[in-house]
Amino acid sequence: MKSHFVKFIALPISAILLITVAGAFSLTVQYKPYGVPDHRREEYDEKLSLIAQQQKALSGEIPTEELPIAVVEESTYDFGMIDPHTTTSHSFNVRNDGQGPLSLKVAGTSCKCTVGKLEHELLMPGATTTVTMEWNTGYQADEYEQTATIVTNDPLHKEIKLSVKGVVRAELIAPKSVELIAQQLGEMATGEIILFSQLWDDFTIMSITTDEDDTTLNWETSPIDNDDVELADKESKSAVRVTLAMPRHRPGKFQGNFTVTIRPGDGSADIAREISYGGKVRPPISFISPLLHRHDGLHIGTLTAGEESTWHLYARVRGGEGRQIEVLDVEPKELKAEIQPTSREGDYRLTLKIEKDCPMTIFNLDHQRGYVQVGDPEDKQFSNWFPVVGAVVEITD
Repeated sequence: MKSHFVKFIALPISAILLITVAGAFSLTVQYKPYGVPDHRREEYDEKLSLIAQQQKALSGEIPTEELPIAVVEESTYDFGMIDPHTTTSHSFNVRNDGQGPLSLKVAGTSCKCTVGKLEHELLMPGATTTVTMEWNTGYQADEYEQTATIVTNDPLHKEIKLSVKGVVRAELIAPKSVELIAQQLGEMATGEIILFSQLWDDFTIMSITTDEDDTTLNWETSPIDNDDVELADKESKSAVRVTLAMPRHRPGKFQGNFTVTIRPGDGSADIAREISYGGKVRPPISFISPLLHRHDGLHIGTLTAGEESTWHLYARVRGGEGRQIEVLDVEPKELKAEIQPTSREGDYRLTLKIEKDCPMTIFNLDHQRGYVQVGDPEDKQFSNWFPVVGAVVEITD
């Protein structure tokens, strides 16, 4: 009886000891945060502490008067125009207006060309320190903005963004393209461009060439004062205006590229710039009629053989003084065309006719269309044409 009583007492005691040991063991086990590498554990813990501090501050557990307050009166600085491949710097002031110590740390910058330097990492209440940003501009001319991030223990201002920006001066600025304007066939297509430098006090245009083999190019340069209204806010140190002219002997659109060779006045090597150009020369002859479609020309429909049909249009000629304007070609040949001058200078009456004895002919297929061409027989470039679409068929009972 006694042995059973001892066993009964021993069992609860052993269970209590086991639970106590297990509980003690469980209190000593610590788990690492999932997904956080060891080398970033300190950063992780700092953020957790900052979040906890922020929550306590917002809930009122930590009196506001005991917190640090990070103050930056100026967070952006504009260097304006700066020379290429130079190092510039600016210092920002950071002040602690709170009652607790303020810790600061440069977390990183937006570019390797920018470095953030912190004078003091711990600020006591009322103290001020500086964050200096150094920026290597490089060679490329462009507008830039770089930033630095400062991490603090101010729960209401966990990060401070500081930025510097500026425009890097360009050795030469030229337009990407220019439009050349020609009103009529045979006229010079003309245009102008402005080239200027924000670095050189002087430069010379050595040559301008075109990639069109069958045309000539005329060009002239003239200096422009740096205070000219066309150079307002350009920070120009030297500038020239280039007038361009090239003859156009064919109607329609044209395009190409100019290559401009420039010699800097500082003795450095010549540089080249490519500028595209384009324009449109109006045809010397235009056709006027409500029957004409802009792209499809004249649609006469399907006609019955043995019936006569007539259409009247007008042709307007520009720059045709002293020229003989005629019908140069017609397809199909069964379509008759005549042109006569009117009382108005440059205007002609164009008459098209399908006669009664016209045989069956088809000219409304994709691969088989008609047309009428009008112009100067002595100068085939001085001409224009329009499509004619239709058919003449025989209808049998």
